[in-house]
Amino acid sequence: MERLNAVKEALNNQTNTIVFISSENCSICHVDEPKVRKMAEDNAISFHHLDIVQQPELAGFFEVLTVPAVLVYHEGKEVARQARFIDFTSLENLLEQLPKDSGAPDYQSLFS
Repeated sequence: MERLNAVKEALNNQTNTIVFISSENCSICHVDEPKVRKMAEDNAISFHHLDIVQQPELAGFFEVLTVPAVLVYHEGKEVARQARFIDFTSLENLLEQLPKDSGAPDYQSLFS
């Protein structure tokens, strides 16, 4: 398990980041975590797994009320969140569409 400070640093330094928040006594978390981790690896996205029982301050910092929770960040900003029931199809679609590099998009190419 990772510490909150390491995740905060990743949010500031990584283009795309996935934060998976679970609880050690959550059986669904144990099933969902490897699936989300694999999606992150397949899309070359930084993945961080945190345990809300070991670090109760996570609930306040990430505003998470239930687990499992999957938070997706692009350039340090939250772009998606799913909790309790994870829709893996929509999560996969989102991850495939995230820009892989940082910086402002070339708007001319977007609208031409």
